Amino acid sequence: MLTPMSRSLVRLALVVLAGAPVACAGKSAGLVTPEDAAVTVQPGEAAAAAPSGPATLPDAEAALAAGDAARAVALFSGYLGGDPDETGVRQAYLGLARAQELLRDCAAAIRAYDAYLARFNDGPADLFARRGACYAELGEWKASADSYGEAFARATLPSAKVEALARQGYAYFELGQLDQAEPLLQQADQVFVASQEAGSERFSNYYFVGMARFYRAAVWHRRFRDVPIRLPEKQMTEDFARKFALLEKAQDAYNETIKAKHMFWVSAAGFQLGSLFEEFYDAMMHAPVPDWLDDKQRQVYYEELKSQLRPVVNKAIWVFEKNLATARRLGYESEFTAQTEAKLSELQAVLLAGDTTLGKPHPPLAPEARPEIAAGEIASASGEPSPVDRKLFVPELTPL
Repeated sequence: MLTPMSRSLVRLALVVLAGAPVACAGKSAGLVTPEDAAVTVQPGEAAAAAPSGPATLPDAEAALAAGDAARAVALFSGYLGGDPDETGVRQAYLGLARAQELLRDCAAAIRAYDAYLARFNDGPADLFARRGACYAELGEWKASADSYGEAFARATLPSAKVEALARQGYAYFELGQLDQAEPLLQQADQVFVASQEAGSERFSNYYFVGMARFYRAAVWHRRFRDVPIRLPEKQMTEDFARKFALLEKAQDAYNETIKAKHMFWVSAAGFQLGSLFEEFYDAMMHAPVPDWLDDKQRQVYYEELKSQLRPVVNKAIWVFEKNLATARRLGYESEFTAQTEAKLSELQAVLLAGDTTLGKPHPPLAPEARPEIAAGEIASASGEPSPVDRKLFVPELTPL
């Protein structure tokens, strides 16, 4: 249920494992040979980027370290065009890919990674993870999932395994393949829990733990939404029971996300949890009514239903209030907190206005709810991702 936010929200920069934030241009990456890992430099940058003498690997690495990506691309490409040794070729292709990432050209970065793999047949987990993130930036979700699968197979640290599984699970989520996504997201959490119990690694942060738990909750949330409420009454009873069971699973999973204690995902899960209760209210309120009820009976039915569902509204308000209070106490601001505040104001206004629909169903509390669910990237007021959220490619914020 991610917020009623449009898909036009600014994308979070992809953060490569080396720590440099990347957001790549939306070009398609094709199949390549090693020679295809060509220079991609804007016309105005060509003169400044061109090396004045023979390109050397130390010069290319220095340009990359200094953030001069255009010059680094030119130098790495020039070096690869010479007669480098195998060790130098490995280093140069990886440097070239990272420089392309800095130039926001994920398609070119992927070509460099693929050229490396074409030359050496295999690579480190980091290569596959970075390539998977580039594919995600381009919206090529199947390729992203496959690349993260390769990263997981090569990862050794639990934290790297959790990240690969979380991102792979998200890619399948984006593809709508929930049956493939959910086990991967669950496995990511299991790897984390096992590592904590064994004391095998102290995680530097819990971002990907929160991400895995959040999207697992989103899987249950989407399944909750997909359950229709149908007549006759026997069918309706079965549908409600199934829908309520999925609500409980989604609620538990969002609460587990909050326990991961990463504020980005705490805020996201809090908002989604409140919206989950709104959607349950709407499903009950707007369920089909038997045809045999006359007008007077329908009025009595809706008034009784409103009374019975009032605790659901109160629950949604309580969740939104807690989410907002937590964010304010920690000084955290994001689109999630802004949307939480807006939702809270809407619900409070509804209660203060009183019931203007006597004998009729109450208007939907979550009219923006759609079958789609995705998590979202959060941008600061300046339009740039805030430093605290610059942790990875995060999908667009979309209603669940």
